[in-house]
Amino acid sequence: MILKEFSDFLKENENKSSVSLLFVWLKLKIETPAKSNVDRILQKEIYIAKNKSGTSLFIGKSPSGRNLIQSLYNFALSFEQQKMSRWIHNQKANNFKNCKNNDT
Repeated sequence: MILKEFSDFLKENENKSSVSLLFVWLKLKIETPAKSNVDRILQKEIYIAKNKSGTSLFIGKSPSGRNLIQSLYNFALSFEQQKMSRWIHNQKANNFKNCKNNDT
């Protein structure tokens, strides 16, 4: 259910980097009052640490929280790879005609 909600968020913002969207989505879910079980789980399992310069870091509060962060990160990477594969598949061979071959 968490991946489903994150996936829906990624699909709505497909033109941006999936990993940066993970940061935005987690921050939104953790810093706003919980509206769903997904929000409650994320708030229970993940902590946002901020330094003086305003940089944020997500930390799992428990081993399951760390696994959740790792799973979400891996999902964001796979979503990004899928977008790239789809883009390459939709290209025509002529689009790559002017690319130089570095093997020679």
